[in-house]
Amino acid sequence: MNRYIKLLFVFIFSGCIIAYTNLFNRSFLQDYCSFHDNDNESLNENDTLKTLIPLTNDLDSLELCRGDGVKKCIPPLMKYKQLYRTSKENNLIACVIEKTFSTFLTAIMCFLHDQTAFRDSNRTLESDIYGERLCKDQNEFTELKKIGNWQKMSLFAVVRNPIDRFVSGFTDKCLREKVWKKYKQRCAQCKTNLTCFVDKMYDRMFKFAKSPYKGIDFDDSHFFPQSWRCEFSSHLVKYQILQLDGANFPDQLLGLLEEKGLDEEGIKFINGSLHHRTPHSTMDSVERATVEETVLNSPYLLRKIIQMYYFDFLLFGYRLPEITRV
Repeated sequence: MNRYIKLLFVFIFSGCIIAYTNLFNRSFLQDYCSFHDNDNESLNENDTLKTLIPLTNDLDSLELCRGDGVKKCIPPLMKYKQLYRTSKENNLIACVIEKTFSTFLTAIMCFLHDQTAFRDSNRTLESDIYGERLCKDQNEFTELKKIGNWQKMSLFAVVRNPIDRFVSGFTDKCLREKVWKKYKQRCAQCKTNLTCFVDKMYDRMFKFAKSPYKGIDFDDSHFFPQSWRCEFSSHLVKYQILQLDGANFPDQLLGLLEEKGLDEEGIKFINGSLHHRTPHSTMDSVERATVEETVLNSPYLLRKIIQMYYFDFLLFGYRLPEITRV
């Protein structure tokens, strides 16, 4: 698809969001691509998790990206890196988004790619961790055009509530794994300081939106908007989108795989692992609950995170959280 058709798609999609939500006035389209540096609101405090900054003039969350407010919101559908996993036998392509069922989905697609090899290796879906994955470089691509005959294959992606994804990512990488101990640049050099991390990731997203850079890093991959992935800007209408936190996610996923020809034995194998957790799962952990409580009770943090992921909420059908006025 040439450059002009891509731009037309983005314009039409933006217009559909405006029409559907009725949130934006006419200045939105004029201001959409007009970015400016936000005020420097970053903090320089030592490692601390709970840093709450009161905000007395907050807008309602639905109003944050309306009119001039759009200038402080991260735009959707930027061109960013992609991760695809394929099963030619099932005529299926999965787009993988970090911190969104990515380890499990990679393992599922590997199982579909070569069921015999997967079973013979005595692997389970939860044990096929990313660093030691069986299908490394076998069914993995970074561009759709590199997948032969991809236009005739079915595409799907798994998405997640943006706040849940952010909270899980920070908890897993910065609090539990403490990846910054081995790699000093990770967690935006903020270690466990949540406010510092939010500020720096917001600034980094703005920087990329204004001038895409090649040096994307670990933090970018785990925290940049989901709408930037999967070449959604060009091919969104071709995707089946599954919500990880939807009530019927397991049934939807298994139904899709059954529709694409997976036999009953394969369905049972996958279903038997869907309710297990990978080492990266943060559900029910004390750390995760603390981070979530901190975000939801801090107008400053919640406002900024909404500005980071506003269009993920709209695009993937998630309700925006309310910002408590103080």
